[in-house]
This record gives sequence, structure tokens and C-alpha cells, in this order.
Amino acid sequence: MIFQGGFYAFPGGQLDLEEDARVCAARELFEEIGIRIDPTTLVEVGRWLTPAFSPRRFDTRFFLTKCPPGEEPRLVTDEHDFGEWIRPGDAVAKWMEGQILSAPPVLHALRCLAEGLEGVETRMMAVPWANGEPIPAIDMRPGIVLVPLRTPTLPPATHTNCYVVGGDEVVVIDPASPYEEEQALLDRILENQNIREIWLTHLHRDHVSGANHLKQQRGVKIAAHPITARDLEGVVTVDRTFVDGERLELRGKPGWNLRVLHTPGHARGHVCLFEEKNGSLITGDLMAGLGTIVIDPPEGHMATYFDSLKRMQALPVTALFPAHGPVMADAKAKIQQYLDHRMEREAKILAAWQRGYREPGAIVKEVYTDVQPAMHGLAERSVIAHLEKLREEGRI
Repeated sequence: MIFQGGFYAFPGGQLDLEEDARVCAARELFEEIGIRIDPTTLVEVGRWLTPAFSPRRFDTRFFLTKCPPGEEPRLVTDEHDFGEWIRPGDAVAKWMEGQILSAPPVLHALRCLAEGLEGVETRMMAVPWANGEPIPAIDMRPGIVLVPLRTPTLPPATHTNCYVVGGDEVVVIDPASPYEEEQALLDRILENQNIREIWLTHLHRDHVSGANHLKQQRGVKIAAHPITARDLEGVVTVDRTFVDGERLELRGKPGWNLRVLHTPGHARGHVCLFEEKNGSLITGDLMAGLGTIVIDPPEGHMATYFDSLKRMQALPVTALFPAHGPVMADAKAKIQQYLDHRMEREAKILAAWQRGYREPGAIVKEVYTDVQPAMHGLAERSVIAHLEKLREEGRI
């Protein structure tokens, strides 16, 4: 699936033109697991909107019904890797152990169902985000909370994901927004949290612009890579610098072990944060859940970026938590897609060079035919980075 592939989900799908939502739900149920139901038996138990980090938004309605006697579910489409009947409490336990990923409305439904069927409709509708309000903080894994904050970032992104990791104590990663209303939102989410430190993945303003505010509000220290600390002098005061490979154990249940990994390429002082217990990689701008990462020399360096991707791929990583866009499952395959995409671009750039094209702008028009003209300026910076890499390798 393009959106949230690898996530656990209930059967569902998209409305056909002028199709009633209950008719759609019944149709999708039959198409996906072979169960026939009367659409009039469906009880609506929530309407959820995709969080703001994704430009591809979904307005999703959830329904509950009893499985008719004699109907046996089975997978009948190739949209799924597998399907199963599972007790709701067991599914929640899998999520708590970091074995599965699930979107907020699915996890909410499972938790409500785990409490029993009596009053389940009321419980499922009891939270404001089940009634169409945007969800401000998203539990992606136990103790890994994604807070999308509006920032002046590069398109197609509109938000930067701040992550709050831990339990009895937490680390706040990339308090990103310069806007007062977004800073106030993060303050409310963190109101009852014991903040251990603020961590910055790299120097870019759409990642660090809320750091000074949070530091002043809560009296906590800011940590970053030494290069980032140097580059932010006069902008953000970094109190402590990372050592590549350093680990931090955070108290609480189930416990978290964060490892700092220096991953230059997008920025010289860029770091990723790896939660070792369940394989969660907070990628900063190494990867994105939408679009691709701009490598902009001299801060960006393409060959180093390739090396950082390969280093992350070698980890026992299970899911990617990017700064822009949704969380990605099947992490190793996603990293390989990034590598393959870059290599394909590079081959086309080299071919254009061999045909006599020398100006980056002209190469962009030849190679980036799938990119909107408004984005050609950013694509030109990546072309320059690829040409730099090809020169370093003696290929041009």
C-alpha cells in the first residue's frame, strides 16, 4: 500500500462515486475477506481524519457489526500480507511489545474492544478525534509519540514531526516550530512529562526553531552533534554534545534504549536516533515519509549520504520514524528503495552528461521529467550533489 503499508488494519477501502458509506463498507468486507453482511446492520463508531503531516488526507468512517452466522473470513485479495482473527487484548499486547504498527483509530478500537462489547460504541466515540477533530499527538509505538508541528519547511511537507520518547522520563526530539501556537500545543502535550533532555537531529531551522522556547519553559538542556552545536551558535545554545554511538536508557515500562548515530550527508552534523528494543529508527532528514530528501552542497554530500543510508540499513531496524510524513514499516526495504531511486537518478544524470549536457538546470529538464517545474530549483541542488559524487569517483 502507498499509505501505511505494513500496518495492521481492519478491512476497508475507498468510496466509489456516489456510493453510500455503509454499502462501501459491506462491499469492501466481502471483497477483502469474503464476509457478506447487511449494510443496514453497521453501527458507526468514529470518523477520523489523517494527521496533518500528510498532504494526502483521508476522511475515514469506522463501523461495527456482528459477523453473521455461517460466514467464515478468508483473505481474497492481494492487498494484504495476511489476515487473522485475534482477541483485541492480544492485538494490543503485540503493539505494546513493539511487534506491530497500527494507526491511531485502529489501536483505539482494539483497546475499546478489549474492554468488552458492552458499551463499546460509546467508548469508541468518546475521544474528540473519533469525531473528526485532528489528533495532536500520535502513539506510534509504546513511548514513541509523534507530534506533527507546522513549520516553514520545504514542500511537499508542511509539518515537522517532533518525537517524544520514553515513559517516566522522556527525551524530546526536534521541537521544531517557530510559531507560538505550535509551541503552545507542544507545551500542553508535555505538561505532565518529566523531560530528561531536548535532542536535535541537525541544524535546519524547521527542526530546531522551538528548542529555545522549550528550554526556557522547562529548564532542560539541549544536546546535539558537535558540528550542529557549532553551526547553531548564536541561534540555539547547545548545552551538551553527542558522541557517535552513545546510549541513553530511559526509565519506564517497557523501557527504552536510545542510541545516537552520526549520519551525515543531508547535513554534516546530522544524527539518527535508534531505539534498540523494538528497532525504531528516528531518521530526522535522512529519509522522509513523503517526497525525497534534498542533498544540497556544500552542507549536503551525496556519497556520504549513501554511506549513512547503508549504515542504517545494516541495523536491526523494523520501522522508520521520519521528520516529514508518516511512519514507514518494512524499514530495510524502504531504505533500499531510497538507494535504488538515487542510483537510478544518478545513472540518468551520468547519461545526460555523456550526451553533452553540462549545466545542472539543463540536466534537471532531461532527468527530472516526473517532477513539477516548481521543484526544479531543489532538484538542481541534488543534480550538483550527484555530479560532485561522480567527479570524486572519477566517472566524469
